[in-house]
Order: sequence, then C-alpha cells, then structure tokens
Amino acid sequence: MHIGLKIKQLRKLKLLTQAQLAEISGVSERTIRRLELTGVAESTTLKLVLTALGTNLEELENMFKDETLTEESKEKHGHIRFLQKIENGRELTRILSNAHQLGYDYHDCNTQEQVELAQVFLTTVADVMDIWDMMEIGRKFELENELSEQIKQLEQQGLWVFGDRIINKETQWVTAIVEIYSKNNPLINTSSLINYSTIRQLNLQVGKQLRFFRFLITPFI
Repeated sequence: MHIGLKIKQLRKLKLLTQAQLAEISGVSERTIRRLELTGVAESTTLKLVLTALGTNLEELENMFKDETLTEESKEKHGHIRFLQKIENGRELTRILSNAHQLGYDYHDCNTQEQVELAQVFLTTVADVMDIWDMMEIGRKFELENELSEQIKQLEQQGLWVFGDRIINKETQWVTAIVEIYSKNNPLINTSSLINYSTIRQLNLQVGKQLRFFRFLITPFI
C-alpha cells in the first residue's frame, strides 16, 4: 500500500472530504486527489498534508499492519473536532451553561486594541460561566446582550469567536472551549469552522506549550 492510499484511509477515518483536507492543508483539492491516487507529491506538500492529518511520515508508515489500520491508530486519529463560529451571546452561553471548566485562548491579535478587547471578552466569559447557573433569567438576558456586544466589537477588529463543549467520557466533566482567531486565519474553512484537532497537533509539533491546558480554569464549586 503506497503512502497515498494510507493518507486516504486516515482522511476517511477523520471524516474529512478531499476538499476539506485540501483547505486545512493549504493545497488544492486536485493535489489531494493526485496524492491519494499515485502516492507522489513534493516533500513540502506531503508535510503540509500530514500535519493537517495530525501525523508524520514515520507514524503514518507504522499505522498500518498487514494493510490494515491498527486499532491504536484508530483510537488516536478517529476523533476530529471543529470549533464553530459563535455569532452572539445566546450561542455562547449554551456552551458555557453547566460546564465544569473553561479552556480559552486568543490568537492573531496584532494590535493593542485587539489584545485588550480579547482580554476583556474572555474575562467576561469566565465570570459568566462561574455564576450562570445561579442567576435569574432577567440577568441572563442582560449578560447574553453584553456578550453579543463584545462579540460585535471583536468582529469590527477582524476577530471571530469560536467555541464548543467537550465531555470527558470517563468523568462526564464538561469543558467549555472559547477561542478567538482572526477571520483571515487559514485554518478557518468555508463553513466558518476551525479544526481544533489540527490546532492542538500543530502546537505540539512546533514544540509550543499547548495553551489550551495553560488556560484551563475550574470554577469554584
């Protein structure tokens, strides 16, 4: 089995289309089709595709035993997450409600105004999550409107808010994830989703501390 077929199997395991993989990788869909068909690509292109899939050449070669993807590899690569774009405070509070902990970060903030807006917004998010389940409905509406206004302010600065909820299967603890990215970030696809699995893998591969864990907050219970 040549490398193109292995990439194809891994792509399908991650529930990605050729178009989605191309967009995440920053190459053309035609390049993905050719790579999967022939197993031939320039080294730079191959590295981009493998990074988008959260793997490397050595690991990919070891994933397959007797032409079959190993169970260990299925477990590691069989889950892919996308953070959805948050349009308003109502959508955001649905992510925060009943969450046990918060993971947050901000990216692509290049001006002082962007940094300050991001920090004020994320501080509000953390405060809202801490007290959300104790508030009366009228106060909840007020905070939803406040978050909506802050989201609009971020968008005026070219920043989009993304989020999701992750549930730990063993503990059933819910983690709310809220992150800020430039609207021009190449990891954002045409459906306004950002590949969170790829972001985490990229951070690990370049040797950076995985900031999601650095900013993990458990509210006082």
